[in-house]
Amino acid sequence: MRMARTTVDVDERALDAARIELGTKGLSATVNAALREVGRRRELADFDVVRDIDGTPAQVHTNRRERFAEPQS
Repeated sequence: MRMARTTVDVDERALDAARIELGTKGLSATVNAALREVGRRRELADFDVVRDIDGTPAQVHTNRRERFAEPQS
């Protein structure tokens, strides 16, 4: 896992709320857990049982790859 050190202003109320929700301790652990959660929610936002589970493994893989492909510039 790649990490970057940076300086950022943090809303302490939001940090405390996230810390409680995520069960984390410390600023870095909470921020990293929150960022991972946002990514997880993105993946689940377009989840479709028929398309993502009921197909063959190859169909599911293809569907997911197409859905999460980075836009080409």
